[in-house]
Amino acid sequence: MRQTGHHRNPRRRHLRRVAVAAVLAGAVAGTAACAAQGATGVSAPAPAGARTASAGVKWIGMSGGRLVYGHDARGNRIPDYSYAGYEGGGVPLPKVRDRVNVPVPGGGDDTATVQQAIDKVSALPLDAGGFRGAVHLAAGRYRIGGTLHIGASGVVLRGSGAATVLAADRPVVRTLLTVGAQSSYTTVGTPAQVTDTYVPVGATALTVSSTAGLRVGDEVVVERPTTQAWIDAIGMHGIFTPDWSLKSERRITAISGNRITVDVPLTTALEKQYTRATVYRYGFPRISHTGIEDLSADGQAMSGDPGYAKSFYNAAFWEFHAVQDSWVSNVVTRHFGGTGQTSLGPQSRRISVVHTQVLDMLTTDSSARSEAYLLQGQENLIQDCAVKAPKVHAFTTYGRQAGPNVFADCTATLVKDTYDAGGHQRWGSGTLYDDVRVDGTLLLVNNGTRGGGHGWSDANSTAYNCTTQGYRVQSPPTAHNWAIGCTGTLLSGSDGEVESGGSHILPASLYAEQLRERRS
Repeated sequence: MRQTGHHRNPRRRHLRRVAVAAVLAGAVAGTAACAAQGATGVSAPAPAGARTASAGVKWIGMSGGRLVYGHDARGNRIPDYSYAGYEGGGVPLPKVRDRVNVPVPGGGDDTATVQQAIDKVSALPLDAGGFRGAVHLAAGRYRIGGTLHIGASGVVLRGSGAATVLAADRPVVRTLLTVGAQSSYTTVGTPAQVTDTYVPVGATALTVSSTAGLRVGDEVVVERPTTQAWIDAIGMHGIFTPDWSLKSERRITAISGNRITVDVPLTTALEKQYTRATVYRYGFPRISHTGIEDLSADGQAMSGDPGYAKSFYNAAFWEFHAVQDSWVSNVVTRHFGGTGQTSLGPQSRRISVVHTQVLDMLTTDSSARSEAYLLQGQENLIQDCAVKAPKVHAFTTYGRQAGPNVFADCTATLVKDTYDAGGHQRWGSGTLYDDVRVDGTLLLVNNGTRGGGHGWSDANSTAYNCTTQGYRVQSPPTAHNWAIGCTGTLLSGSDGEVESGGSHILPASLYAEQLRERRS
């Protein structure tokens, strides 16, 4: 059963279908006309120092019914973000059969009852599709005094629509539902050094010192260590520290001599002058094929915690840890303090969060803001989401993520204070903000020493056809940020790559078009 009263605007949905249908039909003339209008239409004047389409590059367009990408002198281009989502993007969410039915709640603490049902399904064998079954909750208000946990692959927690409510039942700040556990990488075999002088953003091919022990189909990590030389080059001395790496998990699709090709483009360049990247097979225990669907949650009781003013960030509904190929669908949350709907942790991969809403978040009067949707990890998708809450970062990322990740078709509607959206801290690499509508500002920027040192918060990220009150896009040294077809005031300090400012362009959705072309 799907929830009713969905938040999407029917007229906008119709216009979106018409626009996408035009692209799918190969309406080249119409596409070219729209692109020309976007290039010459009225837009906010660029502030002094802003650069548009660096060195005359046309970063993206349509020709012959397909996307055409420009690149800079080193080969950097807008990445293909279409690999974000369940099973690598474009795969329908499965229908998993019910195995345990939980009766209507009786009025007491239901934590043990629901957890026992989850544990019962978790003990069942996996079927051929990798599923054990679903825990089906009846309509009613389940009082959760503790924390629920899904720790096994193939388990789905399903409600009976919006009338199924998981409600916090104690004035204690916590996460109501956790999925998966913390994990760690182990290297398998000997890492091969990347020998290319430069591997640009958007690339899928690289040369290594040896392909011994590597085969087509292998899952590998492309590891890019952070060095002090690179930190200094991007102006982050004293803000970033050389104690972390970007670990891009990829699959080898071809090998030719010492040249390997991987399935998903890289979202941060590999520069030999700044880093010594490696490629290696790896182990990384995760659970997979878990789902949360067709229910709602209420965190009101947590606001009674005596320390709520300082700990509201941790008042969340759910959090994914080491989890991949999983989903959250048709879920509405109310009255949570931090990460009101989504906490995709840094170890999550290929997760789809679709058709969700965040309502009435409970923040405080401090200067701090909660995150309505917090996206980390890699190849994750948040699509068709809505926020109605005061004083939040509507759609944001935390740092040190390898990407690509996508926010698509999401709306933040003004309630009290204006919103902002965009990367929050420390090199959130390769995020697409696709047809995101914000009653506030979209910021792909250097946050400097803000918050104790957030620094460059977005890198090689793209705002595409976004609707804002204002947007600021800045390009880090060694990287780019792009704003294509965005409306609103182009804010001062914008020195990033801006095209078609003031007018949306076709295709209506970059993510949808990249996905269509990759799968056609």
